[in-house]
Amino acid sequence: MTTFALPRLGAACGAVFAIGLFIATGDGSQSYSAPREILGIVALTALIPFAAVVSARLRPAEAPSGWLSGAALAAGTTAAAIKLGSVAPELAAHNAGVTADSELGTVLSHIADGTTLLSLFPLAAFCAAVAIEALRSRALPRTLAIAAAVVAIALIANASLLGTAAVPAFLLFLLWALVTSGYLLFRPVRRAAVAAQPA
Repeated sequence: MTTFALPRLGAACGAVFAIGLFIATGDGSQSYSAPREILGIVALTALIPFAAVVSARLRPAEAPSGWLSGAALAAGTTAAAIKLGSVAPELAAHNAGVTADSELGTVLSHIADGTTLLSLFPLAAFCAAVAIEALRSRALPRTLAIAAAVVAIALIANASLLGTAAVPAFLLFLLWALVTSGYLLFRPVRRAAVAAQPA
């Protein structure tokens, strides 16, 4: 695979993450479905290469002692790992035949919700690191950098409501990931097209 195709593949993982997870989650009221669970797991796993591509975009513009790109990669990977953990209680409930309205089913559901809420903290750290470095170095467009800062604030605010199962800020992150994925995916194509035009 060419060095040109590899970054685009990683960038496309952002769209896979955002669209796949949105489809898999739906409105949250659906009963257990193995295809949806698999789609959700694949989508969350795609967050890892997407975080790596965003981090790689930031790294060349950093000072030798810079750490924000590394922090972005670590935070994005940690968020993906924690959110993947939220699938385990649902799988356990399904495999054990635990009904959603039982006491154990309620506990497992709260564990899944709590794990999702906890994943917002490293996601906020990811967005904050991206926003700071992108604003400093212009490694990403200013609009994406400012949007990342706004999403980071929303994620922290949402995550601070420890008693809630609602995560609207996560939807904002999905939107940011989708738009950023599109930018990273198609910008090299535009750049190549411009370079091919006669002077």
